[in-house]
Amino acid sequence: MEKDILIVSAQAGGGHKSAMYSLGESLRRFTPELKIEYFESALEDIEQAHRVVYSKFQYLYDRFYDLMEQDWLRSTYFCFTQGMIAKLKAEMRALVSERAAPLIVSTHFMQTYALLQLKAELRSDIKVVAYIPDFDESLIHVPRYNGLLPDAVIAQSPRYLAKLRRKYSYSETQTVPAGYLPRAAFCDVRPLSPQTARAELRQHDLPAISQLDPHRFTVVATGGAYWVEHLYKAFEHLAAHAEFDWEQSQVLIVCGNNRRAFEKFSRLAKRTGKRLIALPFLNAEQMALVFRSASTTVLSGIAPATFYELLETDAGPISIYRINPGPEKFNLSVVCELGLATYRPARADLLSFLSFLSCTPSAAKAAKEEFCQKARHERSAAQTRAKAVAEFLEGLLVRA
Repeated sequence: MEKDILIVSAQAGGGHKSAMYSLGESLRRFTPELKIEYFESALEDIEQAHRVVYSKFQYLYDRFYDLMEQDWLRSTYFCFTQGMIAKLKAEMRALVSERAAPLIVSTHFMQTYALLQLKAELRSDIKVVAYIPDFDESLIHVPRYNGLLPDAVIAQSPRYLAKLRRKYSYSETQTVPAGYLPRAAFCDVRPLSPQTARAELRQHDLPAISQLDPHRFTVVATGGAYWVEHLYKAFEHLAAHAEFDWEQSQVLIVCGNNRRAFEKFSRLAKRTGKRLIALPFLNAEQMALVFRSASTTVLSGIAPATFYELLETDAGPISIYRINPGPEKFNLSVVCELGLATYRPARADLLSFLSFLSCTPSAAKAAKEEFCQKARHERSAAQTRAKAVAEFLEGLLVRA
């Protein structure tokens, strides 16, 4: 049976895959009559390239990213990356030639470009929709191939959609603001108290989890498996910080598949004797319990996928210690504008804030309540946008 909508994602950080399933959840919830399917690229080249430039050439990447506003540079970029695009095309050629769905939503710009090439080469009538998972405002995410643009755009940033309407004359019926919906596991844990979430987490088969005390002030550190290692120095200093109340506090560090980070934080816990609990890869249910356990959260990077999971589980107040180059500066700007996070790139500032909360239960409670109130408002707004996105895609199908 032919599907109505196919959603595709690339291996370029977990956010693109999460965005794919978030969009699917929006469609399942608000337009259940539509038939959807997912396609995940097996190509690893993009993610490997991202990690190299993120870790080795941060300043140059950030500058290059800003220059992508120039039309000539974007054209040059797609010429130089034609090898990866050719591989993406090979993966998706049958999807377009056999018309797997009349509407394909792409969560990564290189896949979008590959789909535009296939659409032109195969003279297909499929509609290609670009979905920008971040609050990013770079023109790279809406590529043009031989004058052919995506038929519609879904983006987190309303400013970006206005920019596209000016740049490419998109109409109001071709653009819609995105609304991120986390996976059900993150919704399911919110009725639990943080103490209950910690007690439930203790029942899972995880290293050192028996040390987790349901009643202690709990700092959660996360932000992507590859980037959490950048928090090591901060928590090494926190372990020696006399003003942090280690007698009544603990730290959970989500290391994911980063074995080196897991071993470094585990050795730090053993060497210092502090209640620092490094966690390996977690499934969605375990991650949801970790987030619900948080008295406060420290991030080593900021992306909408993790951000809305933290909002769903009331895991604030949130401190952002660092960001990756490129799109994350846009994410940082938005979450700080909403008052849902604070940027604390200075180690002394971060340690002072964590120490204050650990020693002042009344302040920690007040900060949590303020965060939860703002989180409720943004969750509601995101759900309204998600419903609009589902109806928007349904309308595109009707006009197909």
